[in-house]
Amino acid sequence: MVSINGQFVITALLVSVQFPGSVIAQEALDTVWGIFAYTISGESTPNVLAGNRPKQLTDYGANQLEAVGTAFHYHYVWSSSTSAIQDISPTILYSNEVNVYSTAEQHTIASAQAFMMGLYPPLDKIGMNGTDETANGTTYSSPLGGYQFPKIVSLATSDPDSLAVSGQADCNMYHAAQSEYKNSKEAQEITDVSRNFYLGLWDKVLSAAFDQPSATYVNAIEIADYLDYEYIHNSTASKHITEDDLRQAHYLAGRYSYATNGQGASPLNQSQVGAAAPIAGQTLASAILNTFNANIEESGTQGKMTLLFGNDEPAVALAFLVGLANSHQPGFFSRPLAGASLIFELYSIESNSSYPSYPSSDELFVRFLLHNGTDNSTEFISYPLFGYGPSRTYISWSEFQDELETFAVPSTSDWCLRCNADSAFCNGVLSDDNSPKKQKKGVSPAVAGVIGAAVTLAVVGILGALGFFLCISPRRKDRKPSAGGFKGTTKLASDTDVSFHNPIWRASKTAGTEQQQRPLEVHSREHGHERLGSWEMNEQKIGLHGSPPRTDQAPTPLEDDHEDMEIHSDLQPVRERESV
Repeated sequence: MVSINGQFVITALLVSVQFPGSVIAQEALDTVWGIFAYTISGESTPNVLAGNRPKQLTDYGANQLEAVGTAFHYHYVWSSSTSAIQDISPTILYSNEVNVYSTAEQHTIASAQAFMMGLYPPLDKIGMNGTDETANGTTYSSPLGGYQFPKIVSLATSDPDSLAVSGQADCNMYHAAQSEYKNSKEAQEITDVSRNFYLGLWDKVLSAAFDQPSATYVNAIEIADYLDYEYIHNSTASKHITEDDLRQAHYLAGRYSYATNGQGASPLNQSQVGAAAPIAGQTLASAILNTFNANIEESGTQGKMTLLFGNDEPAVALAFLVGLANSHQPGFFSRPLAGASLIFELYSIESNSSYPSYPSSDELFVRFLLHNGTDNSTEFISYPLFGYGPSRTYISWSEFQDELETFAVPSTSDWCLRCNADSAFCNGVLSDDNSPKKQKKGVSPAVAGVIGAAVTLAVVGILGALGFFLCISPRRKDRKPSAGGFKGTTKLASDTDVSFHNPIWRASKTAGTEQQQRPLEVHSREHGHERLGSWEMNEQKIGLHGSPPRTDQAPTPLEDDHEDMEIHSDLQPVRERESV
């Protein structure tokens, strides 16, 4: 029993039998007003096999994402679900209720499409009539059995809105941080320790796609993706790849991803360049704040479900930033699985669950859930944020907002400065001269002519009078020339019209950008509770004896019993291709 706003609420565990394998922890009388979910794209062709062609979502990956969408349907859309979003349509897809965004890559757009087929299935599949009759009596039905067409907004990196789904893509400082880590002492130590492991894999399966010098820790992510693909699709290669190989490859890939997208696992956090490592999580945090603020402003009538699809860098960085990665949750020191979803719920606790009304902002709460898999047994599991203990999986909206504002990127111009970016929409941001130059005051030519004529007549009159008096006055031989008159003004070097400064990346917001769009008060909040010290994030140590966002030394794969974001739960070899 917990006390919230002076009322005691009994926490109950409700087991849902409506969707196979879905076990959901749900607080009594909870009303969900909106969710924000970031989902990793499904299995796609590895970069080393794509060649000159772009990465493509595989059929296997498409089925993965449809299964994830189906899980979301039964959890958040189906009217009989205890966690369904308030007043969301249970059968018909309305674009004003579901906002879908993805990167511009084929495998992420296709992942979003496959997900939506599961979230709102074709009408024929759910027993509804999807036909439309025209005035002349002709009947039409949507293709694919009443397929419901979603509105998916794909965001190319030339679009400033793309920062929400891929804030790292065109960030020069982020890429500099990648290079810095590759050349770091830590990376070299891990490379040396893991050398024999990768050489063994090269002899067995990697030689078909990697040259030997490339089969090292610095390519850990590409190697892990390749092994997963071969294990699923190549019957010959799968015979040479053991589960221990996959586990160790995933661990190394996760460690590399955490080191380059978080800050706790490497010395990058000691450098100016390394501070850009979690930039993708900082831009994703801004999108979460904007989404929930819009939901609150519209009293839950708009943006009930916001879905983002992309690669794993933003998820890893955000998990680091919100404190999910710690010694009690070591799985967050790794990469999420293909099709994994990081979900934030905006909800309230209602006394009248039949006819709830939208609450005031101080009665709203936020909780985080991870859906880390693509099969029917995958659960929606809550985890505490910002260093809270395991019994505190909720946080008030106001505290959640304040916490995110300490690291969220408040504006596009701020991102441009932090990243030293040369994107087209960053033109002029790095210059102080963003305002029109001041124009010199003057007079029209007509008025100037009149003034000039008057001045000329006055000067002639004065000179004539002066000559008359000189002629009639006695000469003074001892008179010296006058030293009076106007002295010519010396022309000094003018100040430069435009001054430039080197953009300096900082972990906190720069003073120059806080005033631009939405001033944010950045401070360390004092909470009215005591957090558990053992749940704070600690520095991860180096060692691979025989870390991703966002503690203590992360365990090796053999020691880790909490593989929340690490190992594929549904990898099964198939017999398709018979060559390595």
